Amino acid sequence: MEELDTVRAEFLQSLPGDINRARNAYRRMAQAAALKMDAKSFAAHQTACKAGLSHLEGLIKLLRWASGPDGAESDKAKSPAMEGAEIRKLIAEARGALAGS
Repeated sequence: MEELDTVRAEFLQSLPGDINRARNAYRRMAQAAALKMDAKSFAAHQTACKAGLSHLEGLIKLLRWASGPDGAESDKAKSPAMEGAEIRKLIAEARGALAGS
């Protein structure tokens, strides 16, 4: 159990920075691609955006796990309305990044 606590402590220390770097990389990629995207590259761009968001989601889930049982359980206890609000927020942020906000 001590090894697990050590892993959790290391994750708690490093994951916030990892999440921030991944978010910034996603924003840079989305903004740069939006400036030179044509209709032909749209599908590839959308696939890359989905991969970036999936990566962020995985890092956030790891952070919740590292935060302890309460953090991991909060994922299961979310109402559909809360999940929908989070999805809408992510979509708005992605649109803002694409628009160059």
